[in-house]
Amino acid sequence: MTEGEEKKELKAKTVSLVAKITGAAVVLVGSVLKWVGVFQNCEINELCIVGFSVMGIFGTVDLNLLAEKFSRS
Repeated sequence: MTEGEEKKELKAKTVSLVAKITGAAVVLVGSVLKWVGVFQNCEINELCIVGFSVMGIFGTVDLNLLAEKFSRS
């Protein structure tokens, strides 16, 4: 690794944020596509389940970060 290069690694906060954005995008974009008629056989509740599942999987990261923050003080 040269002097100008930085070691890049994924942080838990970053992954959690990306998962929240992705889940919200699935719900929002999927709802718009359903409204426009692209997703004719898809129900809104199915889109919500997928989007919130993505957010929920990484929600434990936020809980762990919160617990760690309070355990340090």
